[in-house]
Amino acid sequence: MKPTVGKKQSEITREWGRIARLRAGQIKEGKDLSYTFVLLPCVKELTIESDFSSVLDAGCGTGMITRELADGGGNIVGVDISEESIRVAQESCRGCRNVEFVTSAIEVYAEKIKKQIFTLAIANMSLMTVLNLEESVEAVGKIVKPGGHFVVTITHPCFWPLYWGYAFEEWFNYSEEIPIEAEFMISLDRLSGRVTTHVHRPLNRYIEAMVKAGFTIDKLVEPMPSWEIEKKYPKKWEYPRFLAIRCIKS
Repeated sequence: MKPTVGKKQSEITREWGRIARLRAGQIKEGKDLSYTFVLLPCVKELTIESDFSSVLDAGCGTGMITRELADGGGNIVGVDISEESIRVAQESCRGCRNVEFVTSAIEVYAEKIKKQIFTLAIANMSLMTVLNLEESVEAVGKIVKPGGHFVVTITHPCFWPLYWGYAFEEWFNYSEEIPIEAEFMISLDRLSGRVTTHVHRPLNRYIEAMVKAGFTIDKLVEPMPSWEIEKKYPKKWEYPRFLAIRCIKS
């Protein structure tokens, strides 16, 4: 695990593309406990009051959340910059007639749409993989209707560094934006030799980006597994590992 300097967005995209099929397999096989028992329930809870008429899955990755959203009945567009991830997503959502996938950076997609058409946008565990947070959030803001919801999940800026063990490294400074290279792993599986990059940034950067894009923060959640679910993990949860935010477009 190390900080990285000068890495381009295209390089980060290729990293995630290389593990797309492996990630889809982890989720389908029930190995990703946090997706199944923490993140997905949290997203569902935060979207109970949302309008599912027109849904954007920004940074949809392998389409796992997209498939869950399809049950809401509205039209759903999954957008991701990774071609391989989109291919996996299309396979995962085969048969879902209300789902469309687009291979594109969210900024490019928003520029192409040029109108507010979505009543709900989701960014599940994707904003930590973009180098320009402000541009990505601003793009979502341009295509969400006034009154529409934007639900975001991210690694917890305060506690993820402790969980992953780099909080006390000499190079780490909580207040700085730091791209970090590391071997990808989840609690029940490790993709040996598969490096991915996520960006640590302080919480205020996320909030400022959302406010600047015209969103009002409506709810903030630090999801934790139930006691029964926590027993499935190899390590006890000492603190929240993720953060979820619901915003409303003004």
